[in-house]
Amino acid sequence: MIKNLVSSLSITIFLSLFFSCQKEINFEAGPLSVGSLKKDLNNNCMPIITGGTYVAGQNIGDSNYIEVEVNVTIPGSYIISTDTVNGYSFKAAGRFTNTGSARIRLTGIGKPIAAGNNSFIVRYNASSCQVSIPVSNSGNTASFTLQGSPNTCMNDTVVGSYVKACLLDTSNKVKISVNVTIPGTYTISTNTINGYNFLRSGSFTATGIQTIILAASGTPVNQGTDVFTVTAGASTCTFSIPVLPAIVPPNNDYFPLTTNSHWTYDELFRPGDSVTRKIIDSVVINGPLYKIMEEQVRFTGPFQYNFRKTGSDYYEYGSVDKYTNSLKFGSPIVREIPFLKENLTAGDSWQSPEYTGTATFGQVLTIQYNYYCLNANAGVVINGNAFANVYKIKMMPQIKSINNPYGSTGEVYTYYYAKGIGIIYSKGTRDGFTLFELQIRNWLVN
Repeated sequence: MIKNLVSSLSITIFLSLFFSCQKEINFEAGPLSVGSLKKDLNNNCMPIITGGTYVAGQNIGDSNYIEVEVNVTIPGSYIISTDTVNGYSFKAAGRFTNTGSARIRLTGIGKPIAAGNNSFIVRYNASSCQVSIPVSNSGNTASFTLQGSPNTCMNDTVVGSYVKACLLDTSNKVKISVNVTIPGTYTISTNTINGYNFLRSGSFTATGIQTIILAASGTPVNQGTDVFTVTAGASTCTFSIPVLPAIVPPNNDYFPLTTNSHWTYDELFRPGDSVTRKIIDSVVINGPLYKIMEEQVRFTGPFQYNFRKTGSDYYEYGSVDKYTNSLKFGSPIVREIPFLKENLTAGDSWQSPEYTGTATFGQVLTIQYNYYCLNANAGVVINGNAFANVYKIKMMPQIKSINNPYGSTGEVYTYYYAKGIGIIYSKGTRDGFTLFELQIRNWLVN
């Protein structure tokens, strides 16, 4: 009896402790958040920032980290982590209290075993992206000087647009020159000014003058010229970044369709040429009301296109083979193409319907257009004009035959849509060769 009582009591205490621990794990953390990691078309985390030096055989810690961007749709607790590669990994846990974009730092754990480039998969909920970390074969610290020290950095090249209140991404960086006398690991950083800074860590494997790229991080708070000081040991140099105020948009549409609104573009691929577009009228087609855009290209045109907006979606009504040179349908197929959406976040994607017909060379083929949002809140400077809230969209056509899966046509179209302005930049390529490249010169949106 006593033995059974003790046994029962032990089981009761164990179960009580077990469920107590389970309650703490499952409920004190609160509901899980919902969201996704931001990444580019190649599945690289974007923007991605890495910190610290990585040396084979040396433990890593708080100074070794990965920063990723997350789009949060439902607040709550989160765990973001990587797989373990070459003896180390990265992890972060916490709680999102708001929706929208958030930058999270994953801290390194473990010890790199061997030198080389390590590719990690970052995972959050069902989303994932990848990041590469270089590991040095030596624990030696590099010896080098900043070219231009102690004055202006030599060969400094500012890349990207810097716009007030716009989060910087992987397109924002600065190139500078260094003179390496002893190879090894290094960390080069700037001070933080006006809400952002620049950083680069890695390893030099050779001596001599070399160019390195400092990655930007943060959001410029105010307009003006920011002078950064680069520090590497006892060596310093400076470079300047102009931050511009964004144009105040006249409305909230990313593709305005108001009558008499017009835009003029410079053709960068054919210097001296230009393209003008204007909303001239309206037309009803199969029920919906479309706005007519007239386009005039130097020596050709005019051409007319039909557009409409429904809710947060934009459609073009026209020939569905318009955006590929890979084929033309013998009998024209005229349908709607959903070319743009609002309320996007970086990493969002969508597809057009499938359009099937007989090509001019007699084969039955299907076209589909794939759209990817690379950035949903970019700052872009074109012709001295700073635009905020810019969608960077990439579109890639694909085709298939009856007995074969989809394949790329090799064509890539890039569009920048500024809120309240419309298209401010566009470029088309095929197999790496430029087809056209337009940037906005002037506009009037009613």
